[in-house]
Amino acid sequence: MQLNVVYGHQEHQLQIADDATVFDLKQIIDLMIGLPVEKQQLRFDDIILHNHTPLQCYRFGEDATILLRDLYEIFFEVEKEQFKLYVHQNNTLRELKNMLHLNHGIVIANDMTLRSNVLGIDIYINSDNIEIWAYQIFPGTVIHVDYEDS
Repeated sequence: MQLNVVYGHQEHQLQIADDATVFDLKQIIDLMIGLPVEKQQLRFDDIILHNHTPLQCYRFGEDATILLRDLYEIFFEVEKEQFKLYVHQNNTLRELKNMLHLNHGIVIANDMTLRSNVLGIDIYINSDNIEIWAYQIFPGTVIHVDYEDS
């Protein structure tokens, strides 16, 4: 199977066995560009590819193009407890809230304020449709979840 993988501004063409899994593809990508498997997110159209799924299940056409995103770790701090998420710069706040709920069972309610601190300046994170890079959420960022006083 011939696949094109786009990472940043580069396109990589690779040949992979027809019975390979997404994990096998990620291992090849790791060898090609040095991005560890656990830091990779592969996306085809609007579908995120899952590690143990055979590539054939996605029914790629000839010379299909897959988008590779570099994942990094951020933290949500809720009542002095930290919860880790793996994200990429184009995630939106809404997606982060969904991940926090799915991975940790935490629901961000309307009476909560989200903020991070960059170089001593609080940045309030309040628009669900904005990509996280616009809020300067980069590797290691801690997002504090504060309850508003009633």
